[in-house]
Amino acid sequence: MDKAAQDREFIEQHAAFVHGIVQKTRAQFGIDRDVEDLVGFAYEGLLEARLRFDPSRSVQFTSFAYYRVRGAVIDGVRSMAYMPRRAYARLLASEAIDHEAESAGQAQAVSGAAHSAESSLRAIDGILGRVAAAYTIAAGAEDQEEQTGTDPEQELLDAEHTTRIARALSQLDEEDRTLLRGHYIDGHSFNDMAVKMGLSKSWISRMHTRALNNMRALLTAE
Repeated sequence: MDKAAQDREFIEQHAAFVHGIVQKTRAQFGIDRDVEDLVGFAYEGLLEARLRFDPSRSVQFTSFAYYRVRGAVIDGVRSMAYMPRRAYARLLASEAIDHEAESAGQAQAVSGAAHSAESSLRAIDGILGRVAAAYTIAAGAEDQEEQTGTDPEQELLDAEHTTRIARALSQLDEEDRTLLRGHYIDGHSFNDMAVKMGLSKSWISRMHTRALNNMRALLTAE
């Protein structure tokens, strides 16, 4: 069987899994777009997941592939560039959740260690803090674009929020700042940022976690 036939068979085996992710993502963000467009993005993520999957780790393929498939849909939606800024900010924050959850799941699969309640709570606190930082950056970009001058008080609050984000970003090192600005403000995918910065996707993932930790600390200090 040639590669194209193998790919088709693999896609058919996981069609229900992929369509389920697409429908949930579409409903979550109110995406008014043909389902088949999103399914095409999802299948690209599925095939990438098959290449990257390591069966020697104690993780089911569908658990591993979920974040790859959903991430491919999110990247595809981003490329359409038609979403309202508020929905786009939620999309980026959701992507950060997926990124953090995938990293945490892979780390546990590698270590095989059971976590105590205390260490699990610390891990959850770290993930939520990074997601909050991610949403804050994305919402700051939204504030900057949506200032209309019709509400002076809100405009002032938005300007203060944007200034706070810019001040915190300026205190990061150059790599962290480039990654966070590129992804959350300029709208580039993690894949695009990996190419732009000349780094692997796994390295970008680790840098993303570090950068959000640093950003969270700076925002908390303010």
